[in-house]
Amino acid sequence: MSWSGSTVDSSEEREERLAYNEAIFRSLNERIASLEIDFGRNALHDFICECSTPDCFERITLTRVEYELVRNDGTHFLLAHGHEDIEIEQTVTLSKNYIVVAKDGPAGIIALNEDPRA
Repeated sequence: MSWSGSTVDSSEEREERLAYNEAIFRSLNERIASLEIDFGRNALHDFICECSTPDCFERITLTRVEYELVRNDGTHFLLAHGHEDIEIEQTVTLSKNYIVVAKDGPAGIIALNEDPRA
């Protein structure tokens, strides 16, 4: 909570901090994807959960095609099941192996600004 007593400020700050955490994991996955580009679009690859928990390194297995679908929107993040935070993001895709969440508001702006493909 800020000194002014506003929970809106602290909630927004938390959302922004968590968006930065997720952007770091997205950048890591972009590096993984660049290394695995020669293995084929339908081969399975391990990526890292992009949740907002700084010490989460849970692996998510998906094809390069599936990964590219996640990356089509700069506000989307790849998460392991159960790692979503409904207070700061909305689920947009639910798959057997993973979920995709979207950021909006200030966190969405951060996600777009930190998008390595932008």
